[in-house]
Amino acid sequence: MPFDHQAVAARMVESFNRNDFSIIDELYTENVVDEYPQSGEVCRGRANLRAILEHIPGEASERGPDPATLRVSASDEHRIIPPLFTVVKVQGRGDAGTITLRSRYHDGTSWWVVIVYELRGDRIAHSTTFFAPEFEPQAWRAAYVERS
Repeated sequence: MPFDHQAVAARMVESFNRNDFSIIDELYTENVVDEYPQSGEVCRGRANLRAILEHIPGEASERGPDPATLRVSASDEHRIIPPLFTVVKVQGRGDAGTITLRSRYHDGTSWWVVIVYELRGDRIAHSTTFFAPEFEPQAWRAAYVERS
């Protein structure tokens, strides 16, 4: 059966939004290598990858309640809890794929996260992760682009 790249991205984001990083154990090989070209770092091993996610400063304590367990009644104050991660695009064929995400950090900034990965069997064995903050468009490019 072919690897379902879309389903993997959806499961990953759903787990991340619940602050449940046990999904790493299911989706990545034990000796996964995850590279961060912008900082020059290389994370080796599933345990280290999971530890990075579990120790992002402020995330767990500042996100608020788990949306999956939140119950609101008519008498409650209106609450909207946006997801921390949102899937924007998934591309994959065979043993390689790319997941593009938007992420809201604990400080309120929005970032783009792009994960380019290679599979070994049905698990991610190598990934390269790029992080980019959102920014305002430059006025000088206005004549050459359209806004999405």
